[in-house]
Amino acid sequence: MTTRPRVAFLTESFHPVLGGGETHIRALGAALVRAGGRALVVTRHSDPATPLRDVVDGIDVVRVPPSGPGRSGKYRMLGPAREALQDAKADFDVLVVRGTRVLGPLGLEEGRRLGKPVVLQPEVNGEFSGEIFWWGTPLAVPPLRQIVAGVKRFSRRGLRHADAFVAMSHAIRDEMRDALVPAERIHLLPHGVDTDRFRPASAAERAALRARLGLPAGPVVCFTGRLLKGKGLESLVEAFARAGASRGAHLAIVGSGAGQALSIEAALRERVRSAGLEPRVTFAGRVDAVEDWLRAADVFAFPSEFEALGLSLVEAAACGLACIGARTGGIPDVIADQATGLLVPPRDTSALAAALAALLDDPTRRSALGAAARAHAVLEFSFDRSVERYQELFAQLAGAAA
Repeated sequence: MTTRPRVAFLTESFHPVLGGGETHIRALGAALVRAGGRALVVTRHSDPATPLRDVVDGIDVVRVPPSGPGRSGKYRMLGPAREALQDAKADFDVLVVRGTRVLGPLGLEEGRRLGKPVVLQPEVNGEFSGEIFWWGTPLAVPPLRQIVAGVKRFSRRGLRHADAFVAMSHAIRDEMRDALVPAERIHLLPHGVDTDRFRPASAAERAALRARLGLPAGPVVCFTGRLLKGKGLESLVEAFARAGASRGAHLAIVGSGAGQALSIEAALRERVRSAGLEPRVTFAGRVDAVEDWLRAADVFAFPSEFEALGLSLVEAAACGLACIGARTGGIPDVIADQATGLLVPPRDTSALAAALAALLDDPTRRSALGAAARAHAVLEFSFDRSVERYQELFAQLAGAAA
């Protein structure tokens, strides 16, 4: 059996794109390399400033055309990605495909052609149920939803023949089961975080971080992630205007939408300006040390309307923050309502404002929820344990194929 399998990841985006999936692949790949294995990433050349061939944290990276942003890029990369996998066939034992909608069929076909076991990992919830195909579109009405769901269920049938499936959340696992994926091939593997790097701050540490980051006194509400459509950021700004500003709170929005097809960053900045909130809202932009902003904050708000799990949310919980999230996808895996945080309905600005008000008004409750969130993150989302389970899966698949 191969104990140090060489793993290739096929994904539309990777470093320097900063998102939960990209961060996960980078951390997992680097851990595999440190353990004596090898990791290869085949991805799209979304940032023209990056080299076509690169090494990131010991991970070999091959970026394929087309270059630059654009929603059509994921389709136009299929041919070049196929060629890249064929060229690298001697360099990997297992192929992991992130996203089943476009790259899934290609990855499965190439895995079969090259004799490599294939692991499919949905990027978001709704890929197997078909919900992702109508979410936020005119198709989101019952009759059309049923038609689309039927078509997508039929198109997903071929994907059931992958060697293994990784579900980040219980919601995705249940979708796979409903799609008749064999239960023994489904592996519930949430993304893990480094709970030493993401840890609660003492009062002195928090004060020092706020001074360095230019954050004012008073409670700080934080969001981290890409500034994209569907992240609920419009609702967050409105809810903060209703419940945060009047309580002397400050909102830190950490992340960027630059270069992303679904970016709402410009519109969000304009919304903040037109609402007169600029003195109480900080746009931090893209940062690498996101833990500094989390450890400086008091409340984390994650009102995403569609989310597989939410690595940003896990990081915030590990930092001991009282978290508010939308009841969708894998977010309830991280937040147990009223126990480790608060859940609100997606797109419900009034409920989000009420939750913000409740936590901003009650420091004792914030502290208790944050401590419970930290304990849950350490127990369920340890990065080291996540890597062990991935290594076991990859070794099993590589050994079976040998």
